[in-house]
Amino acid sequence: MKLFLERSQLLFCIIIVLIFISFEVAAQNEIEAKELSKKEIRALRKEKAFERQKTRYQKRGLNSWGINENAPNLVMAIREHLGSARIDTQRGLVIIRQSESMKNSQSYPLWIVDGQQFNFPPNNIALQNIREVKVYESLAETNKWGQLGRAGVVEIITLNAIR
Repeated sequence: MKLFLERSQLLFCIIIVLIFISFEVAAQNEIEAKELSKKEIRALRKEKAFERQKTRYQKRGLNSWGINENAPNLVMAIREHLGSARIDTQRGLVIIRQSESMKNSQSYPLWIVDGQQFNFPPNNIALQNIREVKVYESLAETNKWGQLGRAGVVEIITLNAIR
């Protein structure tokens, strides 16, 4: 019986020591976390947001950047990014902004791919290389492109431009 008590006391002491060690390790990790700069914290938040978005895209059958790599054309591949734009799936065209005052100008958006301008969606883009899609709808956003951007602008940045 005496031996049993000694073993249980020894076991109890070991458990107490392990608890203290785990609290010390946890406190050390907390101190390290507090030493992150605001810039590092922002970068971590941005990374977490990207991971959440990536998960949402993958649930919809898209790649990490929200592109349908199996789509028949560019417009269908970036459909997720086009928001409320009207899409003609037959011809692969998009109408972002339509206005009565634009009768003399084009009704289809300007396409910018890695800085190159196109009047229609280019067909020669590898869909798996698309990394970012920005859609500019308002007059203030499209002012940079003047008359060409009056119907909206779709800017695509590919892996080639990032390198």
